[in-house]
Amino acid sequence: MQKEQLEKIGLGPNEIKCYFSLLKIGSSSANEISRHSGIHRVSVYDALRGLREKGLISQVTKENKLLFEAGNPEKILDIVKEREEELKNIKSFIPELISEFKTEKQKQEIYSYKNVAGIKTVLQEMLKSKTEILDFGAEYKVKEFLPYYYKHWDKERVKKQIRMKIVANIRIKPVKIPLTKIKYVPSEFNSSVSTYIFDSKVALIMWVDNPLGVIIEHKEVYESYKNYFEYLWKIAKT
Repeated sequence: MQKEQLEKIGLGPNEIKCYFSLLKIGSSSANEISRHSGIHRVSVYDALRGLREKGLISQVTKENKLLFEAGNPEKILDIVKEREEELKNIKSFIPELISEFKTEKQKQEIYSYKNVAGIKTVLQEMLKSKTEILDFGAEYKVKEFLPYYYKHWDKERVKKQIRMKIVANIRIKPVKIPLTKIKYVPSEFNSSVSTYIFDSKVALIMWVDNPLGVIIEHKEVYESYKNYFEYLWKIAKT
């Protein structure tokens, strides 16, 4: 646990081993530190250099022999304070970055995502929806590709009170899903692409070997897909 915490404030694995060795064995040469820590002598020098720069150790010469000594561990608190100050500085310009991001985002209309991790990003975007989600085409594929994740996603959707309407293939076994209305269309309406319509956006997920996802932010495209969904909903059966 101590090692993990020290890594979080910028110490490398070898630096941590050398520092712990010096705390235990006291003033030592590089060779002695190498033997105690199990780190190659060349790597020990690199680690000691890093520890000196951080102010965690000092070096002294005794009887023409270069020795290294661990400094007071309270110095670690100084490093933590420095990190906190750095974080404060970073936080101060985050609003500016967000503003630039929003400005740039307005210029973009299509966002693409690759592989399973990318598809999860698309699904996460839907959990921000302020409108109900309209879904048709290959609605069963998401459960095949992401069975465990989809269960978690659906629980989050229900928790956020996001409603859904699904136009499903009649081959799909009827199920009851919270906050969801489902209608069915004939098996001829078959597709390997899932379509989700929400928040003036259209998300398309292509369930190929390496799944692809696209989110389109365009008013006319959104209206077109929404109208098509409403047509399907009208002709679909309960």
